Amino acid sequence: MSIAVSTKGVTNFNEVLTRVKAAGLMKKKPSFYMIRLAVISVLASGLWTASAFIGQAFNENPVWIIAGFGIAGLLGVLSAQYGFIAHEAAHRQVFRGNKANDALGLVLANLFAGLSYGFWMKKHNQHHKTPNQINADPDIAIRILSFTPESRNEKKGIERWLSERQGYLFPFLLFLTGFDLLLDSFAGLVRKEKPLKTRLLEFGLMTVRQAAPYVAMGFMFGWLWAIALWLFQMMIFGFFMGAAFAPNHKGMPLVPKDSKLDFFSRQVLTSRNIRGSWLKDNLMGGLNYQVEHHLFPSMARPNLRKAHAIVGEYCRQNDIPLIEMNLIASYVVIIKYLSKVGLSNNVDPFVCPMVATLRPRS
Repeated sequence: MSIAVSTKGVTNFNEVLTRVKAAGLMKKKPSFYMIRLAVISVLASGLWTASAFIGQAFNENPVWIIAGFGIAGLLGVLSAQYGFIAHEAAHRQVFRGNKANDALGLVLANLFAGLSYGFWMKKHNQHHKTPNQINADPDIAIRILSFTPESRNEKKGIERWLSERQGYLFPFLLFLTGFDLLLDSFAGLVRKEKPLKTRLLEFGLMTVRQAAPYVAMGFMFGWLWAIALWLFQMMIFGFFMGAAFAPNHKGMPLVPKDSKLDFFSRQVLTSRNIRGSWLKDNLMGGLNYQVEHHLFPSMARPNLRKAHAIVGEYCRQNDIPLIEMNLIASYVVIIKYLSKVGLSNNVDPFVCPMVATLRPRS
């Protein structure tokens, strides 16, 4: 089904953008990010210091084992926080200049989160251009998940088996997100889209990030325990990354590959907001304001909450569906949707955003 471009949609965006600019919400806030990075780095340094003390006393006592895994898990959470700020640097949210944002993003993504900044930028920019569009959005072209029956039917072997059970397995599959991103990151560095010098720099930083914690844990806890702790850290890192990004679009209307949508409709109708709180805003990297992030991708995180009030009011005034729900409810929607795609041969995967399911505000 082809959907015509809406002139009103263009007007909608211009009107909202005017209101947002008038409120001063497009201004950068580098101090927010510098303070946040300082806090995260102090916490990470404290955890590594604590792990050194635990490593000296480590004798495979259950108490020390639990403490070791606890620290590894917290380091995984902090790695995800570095990843969120790298994501924001890629969107030019931190500084005015592109070079400063790219330098920060490259260091944070490759050296602190362990993922390729170049790979992430290419993949994520394409997602923003075509969110939830079939055969265009890389975020719905995932190896072990299927978002349409056609995608499920194309898979074979273990990928097909997982897709058919993806609804039940989804919470557990989130723990594999970090490994999937890591494999894609290294694979992306092989492609010759970036200069060799840049790819070698990214490879070097990623290698240091992935090897250094393992070596450090090896000396502190022994090499077998180091492998277990590294794997656990990667699982927690991946879970937090996947759990923060999944509620934003999964289970929302899909756009047929040949459809044309105006920018405002494309971003609002395919995105889902999560009701915010101080804790969610921090743990999810501001991604709980997904509609506003997609409408204004270069907007600094602290301004998203204020922009949400403006966008929400405009959508209510103009009877435009804006989906917002609590975090648990969003996961329920995702799991039900993935189960339908995985198990049913007659599922309508919300292919038309104008028809969709556009579920009422909850």
